Amino acid sequence: MKKRLVLPAVVAALSLTGLAPAASAASTPQSGTVATAATAACKSLKSLSTLNIRKSATTSSTILGTWPKGAKGCDISGKIGGTYKNVCGIDKYNGWRKINYRGTVGYVPNVCVVYV
Repeated sequence: MKKRLVLPAVVAALSLTGLAPAASAASTPQSGTVATAATAACKSLKSLSTLNIRKSATTSSTILGTWPKGAKGCDISGKIGGTYKNVCGIDKYNGWRKINYRGTVGYVPNVCVVYV
């Protein structure tokens, strides 16, 4: 019974002295980031061209925003979807990446991004 009461008292004492353990990096947002489980495991991507971020993995899908050439975003997953033509030097392909660029989550052509 005494052991259960000692731990909270020790943590409280350390907090008052400033010696309490810091929160983990995954739960502490850094400047300009959104604190979510997805950002903790983010694989950084860079766009090779200015891209339309689409609601689904087709060229006829609604455009949610744009991703400027050279800007970094976060990779979420890959998907086979609608075919795109003459994009980033590729004649025809159907691979897409689901990405998060500054809070806009959507799909971009797979051939137009690289991991950084």
